[in-house]
Amino acid sequence: MSIKLRNLSGDLQSAVLGNYPDIGQLFYVVDSNYRTAAQGWSNGERTGPLDLWSERNKGHVYRSGDYSSDSVAIQAAIDAMVDYRGDALNLTAGSYSLAAALAFNVENGRLLGPPVPSPWRNAVTVTDAIGDGIAVSGDNVEIAFLRFVPLTATNIIQIANGSDAGWLHHCLYNTTGVDASTSTEFVQSAATTVGWVVQDMIHLINGLQGDCYTLTTAKYWEWDRVKFITETASYASVFTLATSCVGNELKEAVFIGDADGTYTNIVTGATNENQQLIVTGPVVFSGTALATASNFETGFGTTTDIEIARVWQTGDASGEGGLEVSLA
Repeated sequence: MSIKLRNLSGDLQSAVLGNYPDIGQLFYVVDSNYRTAAQGWSNGERTGPLDLWSERNKGHVYRSGDYSSDSVAIQAAIDAMVDYRGDALNLTAGSYSLAAALAFNVENGRLLGPPVPSPWRNAVTVTDAIGDGIAVSGDNVEIAFLRFVPLTATNIIQIANGSDAGWLHHCLYNTTGVDASTSTEFVQSAATTVGWVVQDMIHLINGLQGDCYTLTTAKYWEWDRVKFITETASYASVFTLATSCVGNELKEAVFIGDADGTYTNIVTGATNENQQLIVTGPVVFSGTALATASNFETGFGTTTDIEIARVWQTGDASGEGGLEVSLA
């Protein structure tokens, strides 16, 4: 008996073979300082890295040296992206300085570095030299695989009112070498933002800096697999939830200090705003960095403001013992 296989068609063939259609147009920004001309970034035979990107993506490759600044080159690429198409702007390996704020205003747009398994390995550094370096407006944006260095007394990512369902992941926020200021922050959201997901992030805080996340009227945000490391200072708060935040979740988080790095509090809430945050764990913090477990949260006002489950302190100030944190 012979068996005749009929042709697979359409969606079934794609599902079996993994041959999914491309989504969106790819754009590239090349750091002209990453390699010198002598190393073959571009050459007469058109075989250098810049040449290959240009050949495969004609009209979609932007070299920072062809513009007055890195910011202008990146903004030109963003302006060429199309809403809702799923376009991706790929920053190739190198260092980029934002001398002017970027308007990342592409619906369903993606701002990416080369994919890596851990934020420690990110090959793209974005240094904010202006303040509010990336102004996000639009839904369903993705920011990933980037190393961020802030400017003193400013924040890097500013999310506009109504910019919902964003995805921030595999990024490193690093304040090493940045002058201390409690006004130096990573992410701020203005007015209402809904449904952001923050995953696989590392936040390295050196010096007495401000919050990593200050959110106003944030709803249904989720932090998952995030790590916070504070060095050489007493860090006041990691999260501040301002007016009318509701339904946010923190899970799989680690809070670590070094010999001198401590946390005054982890989360600061708005007084008597019900169900602002649920901490589901496993969330672990170093007892040497936060000696008093009750200081995990402050400012909420009532036990209905924050719910805590599966949260562990690794030990007391001497580094011995350990306990599970719960509401008083």
